[in-house]
Amino acid sequence: MDISIFIPVFKESSQLDSMLEALDAQNVSKEIFVTIDQPTEEFSEKIQHLKTYNVHFLVNRDRIGKANALNATVKESTGKVLLFLDSDVCIPKDPDYLRKIVMDMQHADVLDIKKKVKKDKSFLSKMAYYEYLTFNISSWIASRFMHKCPAVNGAAFAIRREMYEKVGGFRKVIAEDIDIATRAFLRESSFAYTHDVYVENVVHSDWKKWFTQRRRWAIGQALWLKDWYRDLAKRFVKKPQVFLPSLFFLYPSVAVFVLSALVPSLWMYNSLLVFSLFLSVKFNIALPIFLVSLGTADLLKILLISMSSFAITAVVFYGFSRKLGFSDLKLHELFVYYFFYSSLWMIIVVVGHIQVLVFGKKAGPDWKT
Repeated sequence: MDISIFIPVFKESSQLDSMLEALDAQNVSKEIFVTIDQPTEEFSEKIQHLKTYNVHFLVNRDRIGKANALNATVKESTGKVLLFLDSDVCIPKDPDYLRKIVMDMQHADVLDIKKKVKKDKSFLSKMAYYEYLTFNISSWIASRFMHKCPAVNGAAFAIRREMYEKVGGFRKVIAEDIDIATRAFLRESSFAYTHDVYVENVVHSDWKKWFTQRRRWAIGQALWLKDWYRDLAKRFVKKPQVFLPSLFFLYPSVAVFVLSALVPSLWMYNSLLVFSLFLSVKFNIALPIFLVSLGTADLLKILLISMSSFAITAVVFYGFSRKLGFSDLKLHELFVYYFFYSSLWMIIVVVGHIQVLVFGKKAGPDWKT
């Protein structure tokens, strides 16, 4: 086979039917595997209708975990290229979709596929649109300037069978997608990003589900960093000009905190002092102005840094959105994303790292490794 496709499902999936329809119509040599952990009764009945497609179904009545399920299923496959798709993504009905992936994999060991958001009217969907833009920007930068990348978004990515076997498949960790990409990265695998082929992610519109997912991501990220920080630090030192911009795009609001801490307040105090002196000469009201200035210098500094960094971010995001095909960028939504959503996500990440590094937490919520 040219390509083997793997779709892990936990309990049920509302997107699986349309995904299998699109995949089944592909004009390339392929095999499709759907692995289901603990299917609901309703979904078990639905599987019988989905068997009209040329698909291999592997059903686990007990939950064995995503990594175990995928590793077991890969052993049943024969494709040269292994494509992993989450069960909550949509793919376009393009008969050459898989062929394009196979062609891109001729010059890469790992391929990160462009992710968009199936946007609706919910607030979380609108925010996730910009979050997924940052994922794509980071992958594009790594592909363009390094041809290597220590991470992928597991919603849709491909890996050559030789590289998958070289790194020993998925490990039983929370962030199994990032982990396998890191091990391939340390084995000098070549990396590519394709924005001609894409998937659309269906994101949570419920805050409780979103929070549970993000806590799991944060803990998984912390455990991943704990395992690999020494090896990654060596690569970071060699290519800081690539890694630093990627970190900025993933956590844009961190720039405000860093600059506020690093930029000295003295320049603001001196500027306000000169301004007060000018007013005293002109209007003889320097003392109250000066006293107010002392109390607001730091606040004004943070405000200036915040608005300046947002303006720069907006320009850069607009440029990348045009380049990568994210044409629905809106300034007011980006403003909320920058100052609220990304800050909230960063706080969750920090808390997750504290839980892992200080309190020794080893598992994420609602996840089996």
